[in-house]
Amino acid sequence: MPPMRPDLPPPPGTRSFEDIAFGSHERQAIDVHLPPSGKINGVVANIHGGSWQWLDRKVIACWNLLDHGFAIVGMGYRMSDHAVFPAQICDINVGLAKLVQIAPDLDLPMDRVAVMGLSAGGHLAALAGLACDQPGFGPSHGIDIKGVIDIYGPSDLITLDGQWSNDPTRPPSAVTKLLGTSVTADPHHAYRASPVAHVTDQPAMPFLFIHGDEDTVVPLSHSLVLHAQLTANGTASFLKVIKGGGHATPDMHAPPVQEMIAKFLKKVF
Repeated sequence: MPPMRPDLPPPPGTRSFEDIAFGSHERQAIDVHLPPSGKINGVVANIHGGSWQWLDRKVIACWNLLDHGFAIVGMGYRMSDHAVFPAQICDINVGLAKLVQIAPDLDLPMDRVAVMGLSAGGHLAALAGLACDQPGFGPSHGIDIKGVIDIYGPSDLITLDGQWSNDPTRPPSAVTKLLGTSVTADPHHAYRASPVAHVTDQPAMPFLFIHGDEDTVVPLSHSLVLHAQLTANGTASFLKVIKGGGHATPDMHAPPVQEMIAKFLKKVF
């Protein structure tokens, strides 16, 4: 099995329906990719990363899931250059609502939907699972999300901003650009934009965290903290720490990781 590589095109035989708009901005669109087999066992909404500043919905790091019969949806959202938070999670929720609208035409099983994201996409995937009904985060899409796959995503933007500000190799402005203000100026806004702020005393849908213990961009602590919060309230949360894994390094996308994701999806669906 080849590694998960976001620069690869979809496998031969994939049926793709691209650039399905849900807004006026070019990034407000989704791409739906159906498995060549024809049988659809579930739907995975894939949210790309890129520090909320770059990459796009065409970047799919999980094409192998098509082999397991899962449809993959590339979720578009506006970058922080175009709109500040909560625009990003609003776009994800509106995009999911659009998916509900077109599902009958594509025979998508909307009772089996999971959300997956890498890095900044992991942050948004966690919010899509935990905070979809928050005021100001967009309309309710009505989907009963069955699981969230969070791959080295930040869970606490206040902590992340401090970590990046202390790291001379990282621009300290990424969180500020996302929020439209500094963490110091508006810590409440930064906290509300963080998945850790939306864990309640009630169990959430199952979560799978995948994180490297040598990630210097989004440290492992982000997954550890959110995983601990979810476990404490009874959520079925699973954490896989990749020994020696960095941020978006090949070992984070190796065949065993792919199989772990597929196994999780089959379990929650």
